[in-house]
Amino acid sequence: MSHSLLKEKQIVARLKAGEEEAFVWLFEYYSPILTSFLAGLKFDAEDVSDTIQQTFLKVWENRNRIDVDASFKNYVITIAKNDIYNKVKKSISAQKYLDHSVLHSDQSVEITTTELTDILSTILANLPEKRKQVFEMSRIQGYSNKEIAEELGITKSTVENHINNSSSVVKKLLKGLGFGIAALFFLF
Repeated sequence: MSHSLLKEKQIVARLKAGEEEAFVWLFEYYSPILTSFLAGLKFDAEDVSDTIQQTFLKVWENRNRIDVDASFKNYVITIAKNDIYNKVKKSISAQKYLDHSVLHSDQSVEITTTELTDILSTILANLPEKRKQVFEMSRIQGYSNKEIAEELGITKSTVENHINNSSSVVKKLLKGLGFGIAALFFLF
């Protein structure tokens, strides 16, 4: 295990114990990484800043449940992706609602989080078991391809093939249901 990884695990363990100094160190170290990641998704500075704040608020609130042995970088990136995904989803829902309200002032249509989660669950349930497992580990739980390969006893290229195939199916089906932008942000 490299020195930097060992140091990070020690700092995450201190965070888990409630040490604020460890939290500040992780915030200062990972904020630029998250800023770069989110800026690459073409979000404005205000959304990026808000997402970073929300990400670390969730880290602090859920510090007791952090897995010290898991990749902290993957953990915070997953939280940030989910926050952005939720913002995009709310924006799409609001826009659909406004568009529909203009056309049909007495009716309203809005896709809820529960409905979208149900749709995604249905799509995943119809994937082959191994492909579903790899997709969930990668996109929902935040595992790296290497970690998935090691845990499942398959090659990294097999993991990548499963992710590419399942992502393609999920994106295609979500786009067909009108969730093109939300699907892209959820998967990447």
